[in-house]
Amino acid sequence: MNLQDWGSIGEVVGALAVVITLIYLAKQIRQNTHAMEEARRLALAQTYQMRSDALQAMLVQAADSEHIGPIIIKLTGLGYPEDVAALDQLTDTERRRFRMWQIAQQTHWDNMHYQYQQGYLDREYYEDAFKDRVVRLAPTWKALGLTSGRRSFFAEIDRLLRE
Repeated sequence: MNLQDWGSIGEVVGALAVVITLIYLAKQIRQNTHAMEEARRLALAQTYQMRSDALQAMLVQAADSEHIGPIIIKLTGLGYPEDVAALDQLTDTERRRFRMWQIAQQTHWDNMHYQYQQGYLDREYYEDAFKDRVVRLAPTWKALGLTSGRRSFFAEIDRLLRE
């Protein structure tokens, strides 16, 4: 064998090594993509759990509260949330307490909108729950003067109310 033959063998071995390396890298990329998708699904599940826990705690606390619970019962009896004029029947103290509770509600839904924008809230939840609840609560927030916050959230509220 001469030097040229050894060079040809080296080229074949080198080409084979490149092919094997590419196959290995493709497999590693697939595994990494799968792991990233699993991590994304886990983060999404954790986000849903935190959201659920926060909302449940907020509602249980309101129902158990000696202040917020009776206000909600009073408002519901007056036709709230369909009739935001029911808010006019609250005393000043009740209105201030209810307004504080609605600030927490608005912050919660703004956070949900942010999570949706970032891809941590799926379209189904956004379409089936978020839209309905925000459209239902928006007149209350406006009546209570809760108009500051993230511009994109308020732009989305305006868009949803126009639909």
